[in-house]
Amino acid sequence: MKKTSFLRNVVTVCLVVSATMCFAQTELKPHFTEASKKIPFKKDPMAFTVTIYPEIHEGMISIQNGQQMFVNAETGKYVYGTNFNFTTAHRDYPYFSGGAFMATRLNPGDYAMTKTIIYPDGKYRDLPPMKDNAGRTLKLSNITVSGFDDGYALVQKGVIGIMTGIQQVFIDKNGKEVFPALVSTQKTMGGDLTVYPLRENRRVFYDAGLEKYGYADEKGNIIVKPQFKRALNFSEGLAAVAFGEDVTGWGHFEYKWGFIDLTGKMVIEATYAEQPSSFSDGLAAVHTDIGMSYIDKTGKLMMDAKTWRLNQFHNGFAWVISGYNKLFVIDKEFKEVRDLSKEFDVSNFSMERGENNCKVWGFDFPNGMQELQGKICAPDGTILYTAVDAAGNKIQLQHTIGSDLFFCKLPAKDAPQNAYLENDAVPCFINTKGEVVFYFENATQGFEGVKPVRVQ
Repeated sequence: MKKTSFLRNVVTVCLVVSATMCFAQTELKPHFTEASKKIPFKKDPMAFTVTIYPEIHEGMISIQNGQQMFVNAETGKYVYGTNFNFTTAHRDYPYFSGGAFMATRLNPGDYAMTKTIIYPDGKYRDLPPMKDNAGRTLKLSNITVSGFDDGYALVQKGVIGIMTGIQQVFIDKNGKEVFPALVSTQKTMGGDLTVYPLRENRRVFYDAGLEKYGYADEKGNIIVKPQFKRALNFSEGLAAVAFGEDVTGWGHFEYKWGFIDLTGKMVIEATYAEQPSSFSDGLAAVHTDIGMSYIDKTGKLMMDAKTWRLNQFHNGFAWVISGYNKLFVIDKEFKEVRDLSKEFDVSNFSMERGENNCKVWGFDFPNGMQELQGKICAPDGTILYTAVDAAGNKIQLQHTIGSDLFFCKLPAKDAPQNAYLENDAVPCFINTKGEVVFYFENATQGFEGVKPVRVQ
């Protein structure tokens, strides 16, 4: 199954003709064909919930069914099935990143879960033995690991229950400790075990001893010393950072947000009490005392502050909510170009997304698309794709970032015999013609996967 550029071409056409407002919309009617591939599936009776994750990362479909399982999205075959009993080692979504995924497995005859790095090719590597500051080899129970991002993960080494003195280090996808300049040791309880992505050759990192954030380059060299209480990723050469003051003495911080450049120079003074957006299309959305507005890269307000909820600009357009029932799109002149109030349930329309353990209002358009209330939309407000079942009832679509497929759930009556049902619906992946590419089938075999190969 080769990836196509069909969706990107549709988005490009819409954006090119945005002055006349492209209304290209395709209503998909998901249907099974002779080419539809069955992914065998056996529900674990001990599993309270089963989750088939809609995103495809590094060619892998992820399934949580009591344990974690991965299917190759090219072949529909299990790489890790019931033959390799392991679970996620962290609370992040179970996706590969940078060619690795952090998991845990139970060794035969052992009660301790072994931290294990697995790879998309069916190989795995147990986390090498680690030592504390005194050179003593640590027990597995005294090692906490994060998920991988771009091939790196964070490890906290120390005795559980004794939070002070825990060392925090980066490891690569081979389990080797890297970035010695970023090693830090906690002096108080708490910390941040988030691996921030590399953006514009800058990575946010947390110094557990200082309890401050700084920025490093791709090799782990410190570029901006840790000095901020909060820090966001770089975008268009600038990053939002915050200084914080504990106004109660009990960890309740009041923040002042501003922007730095790639060298760490403060270019927009830290005056904003609430977190701004990142820069996109040369503008960032900010909160003022009377509402929200956009600023340019000098900090100049580009429109009068309004009691609106603003999204970032993407390809010259931004989504805006005013009041309780008005959703619309504006252009770079801040003029309304499309009213979307009738297309969406505005009362349930969220302008927030969860990011780095905090709420960030606004949403992105990866590959020029975003799923909003089950519809696939472009930045200018064009609804690119919707879906209905055989009876004409609406079906929600989810954009599978990383592929040209959509994830949806079809009514049981439209599905082949023995199809796996979730709340009387069949989870499946469809293409841009509405053809079911993969669906899940109740089966007695085929979900075991190949035998994983251990590497040193």
